[in-house]
Amino acid sequence: LLQHKKELEEPFEKSQIGSSAMAYKRNPMRCERINSLARFLQTLCLNPAETASTQWLERTLDDSANRRLAMSEAFLTSDAILQLVLNVTNGLVVNERVIEKHLTEELPFMATETILMAASRRGGDRQTLHEQIRVHSMEAGARVKRGESNNLMQLIEANPAFSAV
Repeated sequence: LLQHKKELEEPFEKSQIGSSAMAYKRNPMRCERINSLARFLQTLCLNPAETASTQWLERTLDDSANRRLAMSEAFLTSDAILQLVLNVTNGLVVNERVIEKHLTEELPFMATETILMAASRRGGDRQTLHEQIRVHSMEAGARVKRGESNNLMQLIEANPAFSAV
């Protein structure tokens, strides 16, 4: 998800193909492989449980053969996942300026609850304050959607109802 937003990127080799259909893409193939292996690992837990549910914990060949396969595959799969995680984390690219841009766009919206509660504690009517924050948030949100900067904090600061905060 964060790679889609270009905040983080897994390692990408110089001649690596990101997508066979879209040349500009950089698919997170290592993370996709981790996800696939993790789903496979989850299914390995079902096999011994299914055997245990039908043979009442008797030590029969169906139990030991099943356990030998499922347990070894689980350990091998876990090891493969951990190797991939090490590879991804050792080469992880963090695009700090992109993260900063997203925070600048979204943090004001997240701060409104704290602002609302502080203004209410200082004697403001919560419903009135909530409505004013809602109106300002819609206006600022529309600006962000047009590619303009988020001016929510300026709108709230200019509103006399929030002067006590």
